[in-house]
Amino acid sequence: MLLKEYQKFLLSLGLKKTTIKNYTWNIEQFLLWLDKNNITEENLKKYFDYLIKKYPRVATINLRLTILNNYLQFLGKRFRYDLLSDTDKNLLILNPEQLQNFLEQASKDKSLIGLRDKALLELLYSTGLKVGKIVTIKKNQIDKIKKQIVFSPKNYIDIKPIAWHHLEKYLLKRKDESLWLFINFDRCQKSLGRNLSVRSVERIIDKYAKKLRPILRINPQILRNTLAFNLKHQGAQGQQIKQALHFETNIAANKYLQRL
Repeated sequence: MLLKEYQKFLLSLGLKKTTIKNYTWNIEQFLLWLDKNNITEENLKKYFDYLIKKYPRVATINLRLTILNNYLQFLGKRFRYDLLSDTDKNLLILNPEQLQNFLEQASKDKSLIGLRDKALLELLYSTGLKVGKIVTIKKNQIDKIKKQIVFSPKNYIDIKPIAWHHLEKYLLKRKDESLWLFINFDRCQKSLGRNLSVRSVERIIDKYAKKLRPILRINPQILRNTLAFNLKHQGAQGQQIKQALHFETNIAANKYLQRL
């Protein structure tokens, strides 16, 4: 009976049926583990230990903790789990649904800022570039014919079709004379036309992560981890990971690959 009420609660949050089904299944697993014991702080901590031992990937554990936090909120409990950081176990990774939902958030804003954010997030994820590199790209480095980011004649990155689609929409909407690809549209005019800072990009990512239900902690490194994991799942080896995420050495790429 309580699970039915919980499903209504999830429905009120606007979650998809597949997400509600996933949440319900995870809570059922938790209740089976709990047996007939009460939901106490001690038992919740024991369940955390159980998850740590059972699942090798941080993303899997964090998904279950996030769902449990949502259920505890529904019950009116004050206890909340802290999600694991990438140094607690392996690397934090978004599952396909989380990634899709996150990238879709910026699509809802049709303003110039929304178009910028969507292009930024798609490019950030698909290219594997670090934020510090992304924010230094200028408009004249975009080859619109070959659909590439050109750093030098021998150093360029092909832009994936979906990222190119949103980048093109953003650039067509731009009417300013700024040289930078991703710029600040500061209403106070103080930073208008300047390239975004690393911190600004982190805030943009955080803004859209907070619109998710449940809220997820997402940062640039998690997006890089997710890209690398998906490439590994598709069969990529150390050399491919090195190229896709722009590592300087094969050793660094292989060590990173081992942590995925």
